Amino acid sequence: MASETYDYEPFDNMDHTMKQIADAIRHKGYGKDVREAIAQGMESYDRTSGELFKRMNKVEEKTDQEIEAREKGDGNLQKQIDNLQERCQKLEDDKATHDELKDVQEAWKKKIEHVALGTDYETVEQAVMQILKEKGMI
Repeated sequence: MASETYDYEPFDNMDHTMKQIADAIRHKGYGKDVREAIAQGMESYDRTSGELFKRMNKVEEKTDQEIEAREKGDGNLQKQIDNLQERCQKLEDDKATHDELKDVQEAWKKKIEHVALGTDYETVEQAVMQILKEKGMI
């Protein structure tokens, strides 16, 4: 059987760690010191649990606020989705086909050739008018 050694130093009202309190409960020689250690342990537990409950309540409040914000935001999100779908449909309706682009390319190519060759009379007339204006003849 192991020999128990007791500590007969008083257990003062200082702020002790839970380890120190547990050691005091196990090893103090006087009942009043053991009772004091138990009381301090319970007070420490009460403070700690109180802080934890406060933190938990804050987390719950924040979570509730975020859930509420998300629920309110869902209507806004649906509007944004509808708006994007509308825009996508408009782009789909307005898009040009490959053949249409080829036709436009050919038309511009012909226009450029006519201008370069001087056979596009409208463009040539505009160019001549511009030159005459610059020379002060018109």
